[in-house]
Amino acid sequence: MLNITEVWNRSHAHLSPIADHLDLSPNDLLACPRCESKRAFKVKAKLKLNQEWVDHIDPIHCPDCKQFHLLGTDIKERDLSEVDARLWSRSPNVLNIEPTTRCNFKCWYCVGRHMVQDDIDIDNFKKVLDNFPQLTSIALVGEGEPLMHKEFFEMAHMAKDRGIRVVIISNGSAFSESVIKKICEAEIAYIGISIDSANAQTFSDSRIEGELPKVWRGIENLCRYRDENGYVYPKIGLKGTVFKDTQNEIPSIALEAKKHGVEIFESFQPLNPMKTYTPIYPKAKLAEISHIQDVAKSINRDAVFANSQLESVATFSEREGIELNIGKPNGIRPNCDEKWIYSLLSGDVVPCCQIKTPLNKAWNLFRHSIDNITSDLEYENTRFNLWNGLFPNYCDGCWKTR
Repeated sequence: MLNITEVWNRSHAHLSPIADHLDLSPNDLLACPRCESKRAFKVKAKLKLNQEWVDHIDPIHCPDCKQFHLLGTDIKERDLSEVDARLWSRSPNVLNIEPTTRCNFKCWYCVGRHMVQDDIDIDNFKKVLDNFPQLTSIALVGEGEPLMHKEFFEMAHMAKDRGIRVVIISNGSAFSESVIKKICEAEIAYIGISIDSANAQTFSDSRIEGELPKVWRGIENLCRYRDENGYVYPKIGLKGTVFKDTQNEIPSIALEAKKHGVEIFESFQPLNPMKTYTPIYPKAKLAEISHIQDVAKSINRDAVFANSQLESVATFSEREGIELNIGKPNGIRPNCDEKWIYSLLSGDVVPCCQIKTPLNKAWNLFRHSIDNITSDLEYENTRFNLWNGLFPNYCDGCWKTR
């Protein structure tokens, strides 16, 4: 046993497991060799031993005595000169920013309908691009319908002129002839369309005020205009939310979507059980939460069929050089390593798209560069904890914590 706390703190004292993380699995808990607490656990770090870096030895941390140790090793104190626990994805080049919270649908499960209804200011959007010069791709996606922003295409062209690829998620209702023309001219690379059911009535039951036949016509018209006028983009993707009564519909949705021109399968999800979402659900719908695990199993099963009919979004993004993956596992427990930067309408950077309240005023892309934000000590510690699967309470309910 070797106590490495001094070396750890000398290397990066600000990286420390938070005290109020969600409970770990009993299988993750170890005995502390110093205070004998039964609440110690592994964290990930590289160790510099005799001037060479190794990453196969996991330190343990005890939350009671606040010490870091190496167990079951004959490493000597003189052999260890440095520790590096900055193992999360630290060089983001993709931004997901919310252009608007407004939407013409009223989906009962959408938290956006309970947020301040507003649009990002175009001058602030320019500041974001200036403050994130290494951007290669931008997702103009949030809790609203991006095409409702009156200056959406100005933003898209601002990004395009800097060589930034643009992707969006849409409800598919706004594909008028003029909008379709602008989409193609702006070279929007990808549009994910949210389809919850292939049955028009079931679709409108969840996507309130949505008309499925209108969505299908819009997709067909967009694909026709794109192809007849020699445009390569946008590619059209399929995503959606399914519930207890619709969990077996994914194959029929995929086949119907393919018939209307959809080319890519992105994902389906069950109802979101996070604490930031559940308070907005109608009481009559809360029983859906108890079925989430079964719905998730159905999604995993039927995604195989959907990917046999449509190209996977992973294949598309790799071919197009658009970084969409979710980062690296840590090898010890479920974790979060988002490679994207997510920004709210306010310019505030939050750990992921499901956190709707700013956490730190210094993490704002209207006022600070991305390098200043990602090197902020509190930001680094947040990423350190998420990378290690030490989830703050605001992550309760996220699929990554289960």
